[in-house]
Amino acid sequence: MKRTLLILALVSVALGMQAQHRINSFFNELGTVRIETQELDENADTIATIFHRTDDVVWSRVIYRVIDMRFKQNYQLYFPTNPDDPKYWSLFRLIMDAVVNGRTTLDGQQEYLRLYGANPRGIKPLFLDSAIIARGKEMQTAFAVRPMSEIIDTDDRDEYLVTYDDSINHRLDINTYGYSNYVKNQIKYLTMEIVFFDKHTSRFYQKIMAIAPLQSAMASERDPYDNLVSQVRFWILFDDLRPFMARKYMIPSNNSSKRMTFDNFFSEHLYTSYIIGDDNIFDRMIVQGQKELTEEFVHRDQDRIFNELLNTELDLWEY
Repeated sequence: MKRTLLILALVSVALGMQAQHRINSFFNELGTVRIETQELDENADTIATIFHRTDDVVWSRVIYRVIDMRFKQNYQLYFPTNPDDPKYWSLFRLIMDAVVNGRTTLDGQQEYLRLYGANPRGIKPLFLDSAIIARGKEMQTAFAVRPMSEIIDTDDRDEYLVTYDDSINHRLDINTYGYSNYVKNQIKYLTMEIVFFDKHTSRFYQKIMAIAPLQSAMASERDPYDNLVSQVRFWILFDDLRPFMARKYMIPSNNSSKRMTFDNFFSEHLYTSYIIGDDNIFDRMIVQGQKELTEEFVHRDQDRIFNELLNTELDLWEY
């Protein structure tokens, strides 16, 4: 008897859950496509992370990659280029808004995205309080349309994407943003990533630790590495950027009925990138310190680093 009652109770619960399931039409009340998406509410501030104990990480390696917007997989990060689009932003537009306008946290505080400078002798970030780019003139300079060496009159506001007043309240200059070649040519981002093995879960992980917009510039006759150093605008801690990405949808790709947030896109590694270096005993990138740099040499060194990462993973499971 008790068993029968238990079965009936379980069936009732199952039927009740099925009755509560909401069945949505593919089309909305206007007859257009209903976009499937996760609602952005206060839960969007809750970002899923995995806790990795120090004792469980038995191997790790830091690598540097470039995300190039000219690859088809990365188009969603580049478009739209129109700054007035009410629904979707590009990755760079999202970063601009996070720096200028910030966000309101659950406790009512205003939080702005922090920018860090790079090592003066290279591209690596400096995550120190002294390396934080302060709000004001320093922040405005970080978003100069052209390299500072080319700007003659530094008071000309048409040369900056960000303006500010005496109270250090920043504002995005939409007009400058709209016609700025820098924004349209913002086609590369440099990432600092770590690949590591967690013995507790017995798997490899790949995590972006920081990301830096690269200023588009014509390559000069100087060393290729010097060209790269001059293009690094600033560094952003990726965990600082995630709360902003979790609350903004990116433009749909082929399926216009579904969309995802920027955080979903990066968490699922839907982008493509290529290696430009790693942390090594010589403290050098692939393009650094080479007298004759050829495309063959770059590809060979990229393959070397990639194969070392791959072989490390394969060797762990070798009997």
